Amino acid sequence: MTGRETAWRVFARELEASLEPERGTGERATSYVLSPFGARMNRVLLAGTLSTAEPVGRDETPSFWRARLTDPTGAVAVTAGTFQPRAMEQLRAGSGSRTVLVVGKVNLYHGRDGTAYVSVRAESLRDVTETEERAHYTEALEQTLDRVDLVDRLARGEAAAPREVGFVPPPWVVAAAESLRRYPSADRLQFRRDLRPVLGRIVGVASSALVPPAPPSVQVRRDPAPSPSTAPTAAERAEESLLLEFLDQVAEASLDAYADRRELLARVGAQGLGTDRAEAVLTRLEDEGVVEEPVVGKLRRA
Repeated sequence: MTGRETAWRVFARELEASLEPERGTGERATSYVLSPFGARMNRVLLAGTLSTAEPVGRDETPSFWRARLTDPTGAVAVTAGTFQPRAMEQLRAGSGSRTVLVVGKVNLYHGRDGTAYVSVRAESLRDVTETEERAHYTEALEQTLDRVDLVDRLARGEAAAPREVGFVPPPWVVAAAESLRRYPSADRLQFRRDLRPVLGRIVGVASSALVPPAPPSVQVRRDPAPSPSTAPTAAERAEESLLLEFLDQVAEASLDAYADRRELLARVGAQGLGTDRAEAVLTRLEDEGVVEEPVVGKLRRA
């Protein structure tokens, strides 16, 4: 007898992009939905604002209910029926929107026109505080960025072990390899951009603020990068993604395929990442061998 499937920490944006079904092997095979970003999902865990549940169908005693869960990246339908009596009662319990944590199974439905619709069949849900929601978003963002990094590494033919971790769960490797095969044209850079509002929710600022400046009371120094035993935080990963995105843009627009250092810092500064903080992030990436400066003032990916 096999144990329960692990619940992947995901955001609505990834669920919305997941259009490929997959079925496991064996007599009672488990069904999965494969995402373009390295998740092979049977069960998921997600948080967000849940709308008031509405009955589905015209029966006097509805046996199926549906609500909409919205997080900083998008929205997904959450359902429950008589086969999930506890979840159905929890779904119906609230009036008005509320912040919840939901665990459930991913369901992929194709309409008559071939359009795919993703929903989550709730197994359990509960109201959470803003602090609990932020904690979940932090964990989900870290895992999501790690998975996207893994897909990127496999696409480049590199080893699977993620940076500064040294070990990656075997299901992640299987999912990442299958994602590359089933979604060869997936835009992982755009997906990273779509995750920016999550950082705003984590640090408690408006979702339009892509990256917050360093607090005035904190002295940011050009210290060496953290030791390999220290994994970067979700905020640091988001800062790195932002800086690398603009580095690519500046390099692509230049005549020599290099990114001018001053122009790069000016661009990220306009998005809320202070100069000192941007320099610290850039130094960390250079120390890690991700970015290099072969010509003074000219940067490129290593």
